[in-house]
Parts: sequence; C-alpha cells; structure tokens
Amino acid sequence: MIARLEDAEGRPPSDRDRALARELVFGVLRWRRALDYALDTYSRRPVSRLDLPVRIALRLGLYQLRYLDRVPASAAVHESVSLAAAFARPGAAGLVNAVLRAYLRADHPWPHRGGDRDLYLRTGLSHPDWLVDRYVKQLGNDGAKRRLEANNRSPSVFLRVGLRGDFDNVRRQLEADGIRTERFPLAPRCLKVTEGNPQDSALHQEGEFHIQDAGSQLIAWLLPAEGARRYFDACAAPGGKATILAERIGPRPLIAADVRTSRIELLRNTARRLSAPNLLPLVADASRPPFAARSFDRVLLDVPCSGLGTLSRNPDIKWTASPNRLQRLGKSALQMARAAASLLTPGGMLLYATCSLEPEETSEPVRDLLAETPGLRAIPLRDRLPEALEPLVGDDGALRLAPEDHGTDGYFAALLQRSSI
Repeated sequence: MIARLEDAEGRPPSDRDRALARELVFGVLRWRRALDYALDTYSRRPVSRLDLPVRIALRLGLYQLRYLDRVPASAAVHESVSLAAAFARPGAAGLVNAVLRAYLRADHPWPHRGGDRDLYLRTGLSHPDWLVDRYVKQLGNDGAKRRLEANNRSPSVFLRVGLRGDFDNVRRQLEADGIRTERFPLAPRCLKVTEGNPQDSALHQEGEFHIQDAGSQLIAWLLPAEGARRYFDACAAPGGKATILAERIGPRPLIAADVRTSRIELLRNTARRLSAPNLLPLVADASRPPFAARSFDRVLLDVPCSGLGTLSRNPDIKWTASPNRLQRLGKSALQMARAAASLLTPGGMLLYATCSLEPEETSEPVRDLLAETPGLRAIPLRDRLPEALEPLVGDDGALRLAPEDHGTDGYFAALLQRSSI
C-alpha cells in the first residue's frame, strides 16, 4: 500500500496516507476471519483457495466497505481492483470487482451479537477457534466476549513522564503542541493521549517523556528498589521498563541485558534519549547469564512470550500463536526463571513478568520454580499497589492486568524472594 502511494504520487506518502495504510493493514489483521466469512458468500471459490494477492485485495476492499465510513465505496472498490491488476494474475481484477460489488448489492452476511453466539465469538469477533475455546474455558462466555472485543480495539497511547521532568509542565507543553492528555492512575507519572501525535512534539526527542503502555509502566514499579545495591534486568530491550528502574535507583548502576546485539542497540538508544547513564547494556542470554550465583539483590525478568496480551497492538499474533508454541515458551520461561533465581543474594527479590495471561507462560513457570527451589517464596504484590489496584492481585499474590478492564496490554507479574539465610 505504501509502495503504491509512492509510485502514484512520485513522492513519499503524506502522514495522512501513512495513517490510512496502517489502519488498513492492522484492520485486516484484526478482522481477517470475519472478512473471509463474508467474502466466501460472494466468491465462487473459498477465499482460502485464492492466490494471496487476490485475498489481500479483497480483504482490503471489504475492510474499507465494512469499517471505514470515511472512504467512499467507489474509491474502496477502485483501489482494490487496481491492486489486483498490479500484483495478481490476469483476470484477478475482474474477480475482485465482481465480489466487492456483489457485497454492496446484497444483505451483508455478518455474524452479530443477537444471532448464533458461538458464530459471533469465533467469526464475528475474528479469533482462531483454539483461542476462543481457551477464553471461554477461563472466563465464561461473557468474559470471553469482553476479552475478544478488547483484543480488537485500537490500542490507547500512553506516555510516561520522566522523574527528572516537571510532570505538570510537560503536560502543559504537550497541550501547547496540540497533544491533549489525561492522567492515568494505573502507574505513577502516566498520561493517556486523547488527541494528537506525541511523536510530533520536540519533548519526545528531548527525552521528557517515553511512549509506553501503562501496563508496562506499572510492571517496572513493582520491583522494590530500596535496600539494594546490585540490580539486573535480564531481558531489558527495548528499554521501557529498564529505564524506569534505572531512574528509580540512580545513580546506582543497572546491568541491562538482552540476547541480541540489535536489541541492545535499541536499548542504548532509549537510555541515551531518556538520559539514563547508570543503565549499563550487556549482550547476554537470560537462560545462561554470565554471573556467579548470588550476584544481585534485585532481578527483573520480563520473559519473552507469545505476546497474547498485546493483540490490540499486534493483531497478527493471534494467527501465528498456537498451544504448542505456548508450551515451548513456558519451558523457556522456566529455564530463564531458574537462572534468574540463582542470581539472588540472601533476601534478594526477583520480579517475573510477561505480556501474556496464559497459564503456560505465567502461573505455571512460577509454580514450578517455587516447588523446585528451596528458600524461594512468593511475596504478595497487593502490598506494592494503591488500594484501588489491589483487586488486580489474585490469591496467589500475582498481578494480572487484563486488557478488557483498563484498556492496556495484558500483563502478569509475580514477586519472589530468596530467604535471608
């Protein structure tokens, strides 16, 4: 889409065109199953059997017809036909034109809330069967519907104002730049953007704030910083949580590791922009950290995961994740958690976190780690939260932040402590 815009105009696309292209790509990813359900009604061949360029053109066209009122129907059809003509085999443009115009002429076969509930959850809300079944089992039908609907919303934009800046002054300057915000109580110094693009503000490049999900911000405040000297973030890139922790403990050093050099470069750039000189980047594998046992008083372990808590901003994940992948990631998480726990000094604390709410990646690795590690115990996170947020903590003492409740990414966190002897 971006490439076509550049070719058509002979110059790079405008911000408006880029925003539309992004809306189309993410919209099709969110609603792919629902789109294909409708397209199958009008296509002589199932959409799954059509060539990929044809499928893409049909989905882009139908997404605009169904969800984007600001795009005229004639323009949506014309652009989709043009895409098919440019990238698909001969004759594909006619098929795309016929299918989309048939949709415009007929009643729209769309699963709706008042119809077949199972069809609505699976197809109308556009998720794979295995994930819908999992949500229904975990949350019941009503809870599953809320989770599925939350996954399909466009994500909110949250800002974190650095500790070195004046919170109210930063907010006033953002307002002067045309960026409206409101305080968001989930995390300290957190703002929710209600209008404008914060990346357009010079304050962003100056490091006065960082664009970061509110749930991610909260996680970084859950690890107690007081009473410690040595700190380690085992999976630190791209640096949102690490720079919060570095700000909290400054000038004490934070060793911040990641396994890939490219991600360490992201971490360095984030630390440089946010003026976190006490953050010390290190290329290291969290499952085999290059440190002796009992080297750190505090360890933050935000394990690599499926990302199923981030479907509103990463809708492609729901089409690539699988139960088998969850099992593999859970085993990897447990291996990293074992390594992290071995680094704790007596009385040291480990915060285990992940942007998923699935048991294989959350409660199960923590349960197994506690069962096999004498002297390691769970510390209820309820004591680390304001009273209004205490309901986020379960009977096991761990925090679960659901996207349907606060409009953030989904997160899990558990605080563990080694005995002092």
